[in-house]
Amino acid sequence: MIFGMIVTSVSSSKTDETQTLIIAICLWGLLGCTRNSLALFRERFEIHNLDYELYRHLSRISLEKFFSISMGQHHAGHSIIKRSIMSKGEAAVAGIVNMGIYELVPTILMVFIPLGLLLVKVPIIGACVIFVIICYAIYTVKYNTSFSPRLRKLDTLSNTVSKKRGEVIENADLVFANAQEERVRRECDEEKNTEGLQGKPVWLSYGVCFYGGQFFLIISQTLCIAISAYLARKGTITPGTFVAVVIWIGSALGTLTNISHVQRNLMKNLAPVSKYFRFLDYQPDILMPDKPVPIENLQGRIEFRHVSFTYRKRTDKDSLNDDEGEETSTKEHQEIPALQDISLVLDPGKRYAFVGPSGAGKSTLIGLVLRAYDSQAGHVLIDGVDIRMLDYRELRRNIGLVPQDVALFDGSMRYNITFGLNGSADKVTNEQLDHISKLSRVSEFSNKLENGWDTLVGERGLKLSGGQRQRVGIARALIKNPQILIFDEATSSLDTENEAIIRESIREASVGKTTIIIAHRLATVKDVDKIFVFDEGKLVEQGSHEELVQKDGYYRRLVHNQVILA
Repeated sequence: MIFGMIVTSVSSSKTDETQTLIIAICLWGLLGCTRNSLALFRERFEIHNLDYELYRHLSRISLEKFFSISMGQHHAGHSIIKRSIMSKGEAAVAGIVNMGIYELVPTILMVFIPLGLLLVKVPIIGACVIFVIICYAIYTVKYNTSFSPRLRKLDTLSNTVSKKRGEVIENADLVFANAQEERVRRECDEEKNTEGLQGKPVWLSYGVCFYGGQFFLIISQTLCIAISAYLARKGTITPGTFVAVVIWIGSALGTLTNISHVQRNLMKNLAPVSKYFRFLDYQPDILMPDKPVPIENLQGRIEFRHVSFTYRKRTDKDSLNDDEGEETSTKEHQEIPALQDISLVLDPGKRYAFVGPSGAGKSTLIGLVLRAYDSQAGHVLIDGVDIRMLDYRELRRNIGLVPQDVALFDGSMRYNITFGLNGSADKVTNEQLDHISKLSRVSEFSNKLENGWDTLVGERGLKLSGGQRQRVGIARALIKNPQILIFDEATSSLDTENEAIIRESIREASVGKTTIIIAHRLATVKDVDKIFVFDEGKLVEQGSHEELVQKDGYYRRLVHNQVILA
């Protein structure tokens, strides 16, 4: 409007227009400075309250959901798919929020404020612009909506490609060891090519629809300007008003392109956002009791009463990444029996061994103790209390687990050993670490570390040998001072010398603690108090090593076979 006043004043020969011209120019400069000041204020506000905080909030709720899902549910789904859904979903939600603030709201203002001015100054032009806006909105919503299913399929394909790439990067050692660099590059390239072959037709079709709408806007804008020029020629409106009207028409109709762009990005983000919200709505199958029984002075007595458990394995693809529905069990499952009517008691302070072939149910029992999943029948009791009535996080803090493959962070030795401590890791002294290192046999190599306990171990502990990683895992379990210790195939991947070291470490570390040892190598379990033998999900034998070798049973055959193989 001010610009129109300036044009009218400049083109007029009247002397009294000079004052109007000066006022208009001053207003022009004042409003420019005001706009710049408001932009600075907005920028500061957004940096303090939106930019970082939005991503932090999304990251927080994603991780809260990720770690609310049970261990069993994580094992059943593909971790790279979950990571892809989380990262793409967070980016899409943040993109939509930013789009709304930085594009949608300004676009709406840039359309409707000039439209209101047109309706006041030149109603006929305002009516024409309203008609064009309605037609263009209907057209845009219709063609954008028609592309939604195709965009969801493209997003699913994108997650699959990300999964393949992620697996290749995570298993880089396997690729190098087998000299398959060219193969995996070719496979990833082929998957990206497939994504491109399916995506190009979609976006080319979208381009045709989008630019068809732009032609409609250009023609409509030209006609509106022609009508305005006709009114100016007739003297109905002044030259300054004509200039303002042309700018308003350009703002109202030209900015509609941004609305189409916003909706296009919205449709593009709809698929990852939809999957992300489905992920956030995914209900964990292990629930915390409303009033958990407090764990005080845990003794470590473990009892299994007629426990049966069946894995339910999905026969379709990861449903978080498909287009057809929920994460609930709406599709066919294949039932896999793992445990059948298991009853046994582990007394506090004693050492027990679970032995049997792969798939016999040994690790499933450990999963039930950790409450990675709940049994379909029977009960698991800790100190006489049903495990479902306990705070499972507090329970896990009282259990020290040493798995076959010890997971390490790319951090210091201190960080990895103290990781299981609940809020007291910073209080651990070097003397305590030295004591634990002696029990776990970490002391046999810790004095050779370049920076002592602050030595970085590398990604997944690659700077340490297999035996050293195993001893770090034992140290991490022991520093918690748990009443229950579990060694799940802790020596299976070690050489004879390291196995002997770890076996001695387990023997010393388990004194006075309820200890469960899962092992295929029977030399590891010969001196335990009691051995439980499993086969096909059933408890087939139990007793000490001497008792079991006297029987003509499954355990004796295991011992015989290992002696022959040795």
